[in-house]
Order: sequence, then structure tokens, then C-alpha cells
Amino acid sequence: MNKKIMIVIVILLITVVGLTLYTSTLKTNSGNQTQITDMLGRNVQVLTNVSRVASFSYSTTVQIYMLAPDKLIGWDSNRSAAQNRFMPHQYQTLPVLGGSKKDANYESFISMNPDLVFVGHGITVEDVNDMQQKLGVIPLLDVEGDNNLTNIDSSINFVGKTVGESKKASELVSFHQKMLSEVKSKTASIPEGEKKRVYYARDNTGLMTNPSGSSHTQLIDMCGGINVAQVPITKGSVGVSIEQVLKWNPDVIIASDETFYQKIYSDPLWQNVKAVKDKQVYLVPNSPFNWFENPPELTPF
Repeated sequence: MNKKIMIVIVILLITVVGLTLYTSTLKTNSGNQTQITDMLGRNVQVLTNVSRVASFSYSTTVQIYMLAPDKLIGWDSNRSAAQNRFMPHQYQTLPVLGGSKKDANYESFISMNPDLVFVGHGITVEDVNDMQQKLGVIPLLDVEGDNNLTNIDSSINFVGKTVGESKKASELVSFHQKMLSEVKSKTASIPEGEKKRVYYARDNTGLMTNPSGSSHTQLIDMCGGINVAQVPITKGSVGVSIEQVLKWNPDVIIASDETFYQKIYSDPLWQNVKAVKDKQVYLVPNSPFNWFENPPELTPF
């Protein structure tokens, strides 16, 4: 047989074998993956069975911890000793990956080799796609409603399904709906004139708050209170003066920061506020997560 023909035949055989192996590999990979449409409508290929999960957003990190704690590979931000008080040791020592959405430490996330990463509400499709580029081949899924009582159930179900914990997610949603129904039935009978007027003090000065209508203070309205901070809604907290708080003169103060809570009764600036005079200042439980917001109502589950 001609030597040139032999060479051509060998090359063809090598090519056919290579294509066969490549096709087989594609089929294997395809069998291990599934397409998921995230909550911004993006179609993303992810592993069918994920075991290593991370998040750029605090609220979705909380949901991962509640649904699949052993699949969580790191925290999006630092945790305090107070926050870790009631958390098992193996989760306290997880590394801090450095979240904060668009300003995240992508190298840190990539180095941990997650199967997928979540990012929470309040971000555009364009921003998510930009973040996906920075993550490379690691799938990024957007979660909406993770910090909002009106649609938090859908986010729990979405995260649960994605991490392989649909049953647990369904149980949490059912419990949430039951508690929500009980609270609504009780608060519906409170006359408008008897509702408590509430101020939410968010930082160590007590002068950062979130206004009525903000996702951060939804529990006040849901539980039959009136948020005294009737100011324009912004993406973050709003700074107010002590003079403004005195004008509002709330019946109740909910404090998120323990330092502020510990000093409010001895601070002369706050002595004339009704809630202080009546000893109606309450510290939000903060372990393992804040029970009042971010995400609202989720931690007590």
C-alpha cells in the first residue's frame, strides 16, 4: 500500500477516535449538569448535585445555612463572637470569602472552587453577567426576594431546589405561612389608635434608621406597629437627628446594635424619648443572625 495512503488512514483513525472520546465526554458532562433559570431569567448550566456553595449576599448566605449548612463553604462577611454564640463550631470557622456583590473578592471565591455561587436581590442582569465573567466557569445564580417578606418564600424554594433541599425548603415555607397567618389574624384586631409607634435604631449611635416601606423594617408593619420614620425610602439606612426622634417620640425603640442598647438608658440625649422613659427599648436577637432584617423573619425558623 502506498505510504502516503497509510499516513492518511492513520490520521483519519486518530481523528475518529478523538471525536468519539470528545463526544463521550460531552455526554458525560451533560448528564451531570442541568439548566436552571435564575430569578432574573438567566439560563445557567449547573451541576445536578452540588456540594460546595457560596454567596455574595448576606441574605442568601443565611438561606444556604438554613437549608444546606454542610454545603456552605464560607461566609460573605466577618462574624462577631456574639453572632457565633449559638452556632456549631464547624460553621463558625468557615473562611470569610469577602462578598458585597459587585465589590467582591473574586479570587477568594474562585480559590475555594465552589460548584455554584448565589447573588441576592437589587442587582441588574448586566451586573450579574459582569460578575459571571469575573467568576469564569463557576455558575452564578441570582436570587430575588431574599430580603423581602412579600416574596421571600419563592427565594427559599429556589435556593432549596438548587442545592438539593426542596423538601426542607417546602417545610420552611409552610411554617412561615402558618406563622404569618397567625400574626395577621392577631394584629388585624388592633385598633389604629392603639398601635404602637416604633423607631428602629440601626447603629451604635441610634441615629441611623430605615423608613416605613423599607424591606428592613417590614416586621414593624406586619406585627401591627407604626414605623415613625416617615421619610423617603433609600437603598440604605437614613441618618436622623436626636431632635427628629424627640419629635416622633416613639412608644417603642427596637435596637439592632448592642452598644447602643447598653447605653441608651444612661445617655442624657435619649432621656426624654417616651420609649426610654417607659423602659420600652428592645435589643434585636443577633445570633446566629439578625432576627429582624436581612433577611426579615427568616432566622427564627
